[in-house]
Amino acid sequence: MKGFDKSKFEIEILSREYLNSKRVIREAENSIIRYNSRKLERSFRIVYHIEYVVESLDEDDKFIIRNELMEGRRGDWYLSYFSPTAYYRHREKAYENFLHCL
Repeated sequence: MKGFDKSKFEIEILSREYLNSKRVIREAENSIIRYNSRKLERSFRIVYHIEYVVESLDEDDKFIIRNELMEGRRGDWYLSYFSPTAYYRHREKAYENFLHCL
């Protein structure tokens, strides 16, 4: 798997973990489901760590990672902000910077 494809794959995994952890926390806070303390602690750690790393990124990287990883946006959501060429260039850099900071 080459560089960017590997980064994209890792971001997709992290996105699923982040969104699942946010769901676990939300369900626990709203008393929808009772989770054991280890699962809840793990969810808090994942969310905290990812959000902490995202805050250390520059604004373009942060914007892309928030939309794709933290909100799970897919498709051409970026067209209001970037041309396709600029977006793909920024996205590759954002993925690399984010993964490097982890």
